[in-house]
Amino acid sequence: MNHYIERPIDRDVLFSKTKRMEASGDMSRGSVSPVDRAFQVLQVVVAASEPIGVREIGRRTGLPRSTASRLVASLEHLGMVERTADALVAPGSALATLQPGSTSTSMLLRDQLRPLLTELTATFGENAGLAIDDTDALLYLGQVAGENPVSVDDVTGDRHPFHLVAPGILTMAAWDDERLDTFLSQPLEPANPFSVTDPKKIRKRLKLARKERFVWTNQELDVGINGVAVGVHDTAGALVATVSLYGPSYRLSPAERPELAQQLLELVTMRAAALTS
Repeated sequence: MNHYIERPIDRDVLFSKTKRMEASGDMSRGSVSPVDRAFQVLQVVVAASEPIGVREIGRRTGLPRSTASRLVASLEHLGMVERTADALVAPGSALATLQPGSTSTSMLLRDQLRPLLTELTATFGENAGLAIDDTDALLYLGQVAGENPVSVDDVTGDRHPFHLVAPGILTMAAWDDERLDTFLSQPLEPANPFSVTDPKKIRKRLKLARKERFVWTNQELDVGINGVAVGVHDTAGALVATVSLYGPSYRLSPAERPELAQQLLELVTMRAAALTS
């Protein structure tokens, strides 16, 4: 696992060497190291006013497109850059760890679990998402898209009512009685006819979720989209996040894939502890 916070680094210091090299023309010399080139690519991405393509990164840095693509992939693995839904390159959340006092626990968690999301999409063929309890809604920190041509939109940054999505229901199962009673005492809005809003049915569902440690949803937020979620716990056993798979209901359901939830639970349990420790 990569640890980003060993010593705070100022981003101005980080890029100053690259700027000096650009000014002196050293970027065109063969002696420039891969680290220098990576800093140059990172500088271009951060300086851009909007997400940028690999071809344009190559043009602005003077690097071959293949080299720029390889460096972007390495930076993406570290969380320093990330891909948008249309495959453009944007600054990544791990950049926050380069400035004192700017570290975000949720950003670090997303970077720590990125390899797990990637493994889940490769293993199960569906989009994988990471979400956390954001007090008044479930917040999706990120996703890794599967390669299936029939898929769903990127949910990164989306906030949804807990009772409408599988990771939200699993999150509710970890609440104390007071918080749960407060939440269920208010009117719960449905998203469509499949939404479950009856407090008694929700309580029954939460009881099952605590026993099985996974939750399926059937088109309860978006018609035609199903989800299945499991939890990520800290060493004390407390829920810190949820990981979910979601995709078209015709191929992602307990009827079509009866073993999927248990397989997902076993894989996440095996991998998450090592990635978040």
